[in-house]
Amino acid sequence: MADKDIRATGDPCTLGVQAGPIIVRQIIGEKEKQKVLDIHVVVPERKPSIEQIVDVFIKDVDVNCVDVITDKVIVRGEFEIKTIYVASLPDQPVHAIEIRHYKWTQDIDLPGARRGMDAEASVLVEFVDYDVDEHSHAYRHKYGKYDDCDDGHSHHHHHDDCDDDYDDDDCDDDHKHHHHQHCNREFDVSVVLKITAKVMADREVQLAGSTLPTTPKG
Repeated sequence: MADKDIRATGDPCTLGVQAGPIIVRQIIGEKEKQKVLDIHVVVPERKPSIEQIVDVFIKDVDVNCVDVITDKVIVRGEFEIKTIYVASLPDQPVHAIEIRHYKWTQDIDLPGARRGMDAEASVLVEFVDYDVDEHSHAYRHKYGKYDDCDDGHSHHHHHDDCDDDYDDDDCDDDHKHHHHQHCNREFDVSVVLKITAKVMADREVQLAGSTLPTTPKG
């Protein structure tokens, strides 16, 4: 049974007096759907490259707009991605990267929905994770291994590639191809949202020939 919000129309009703039409707010449909996002993040040039990612989290998750079309609801919103990381510098300072107002859109099928109906939606973050280049220090810190330097094949690489004592200056554009294992300036963030939407409509119900009860129930 759908939830209903009953409101009297016309003149205020008096208990025990003939009742006129009432408006019933009825939920036409309600459904939830997952939104999966894979977001590529690049460290701004003004910030140092990444030695280790400490945390990636999503905040300020909002629904900005809910549109109803035939048999469907379009939900639009945004959120902010914040990454805390240890920089690949001698003193290893902690830095943060923020992507603000990252926008998303999700359509949800709701049979019976029509333009002009009222709708509302909510959103929750179900999952957040990140992926980095498997040849980077950040990968080693996350998974406890460094594929190319820990598998017994380091002799195939330049000795600097497997040396933890490196200078971040090696990460400029002229040397990136020699030190790609260390110069981690990119990573991917995976986000899963759970979006719930419902559509409501007002319906008029006639109570002809009946009267409102003189004693309210409940």
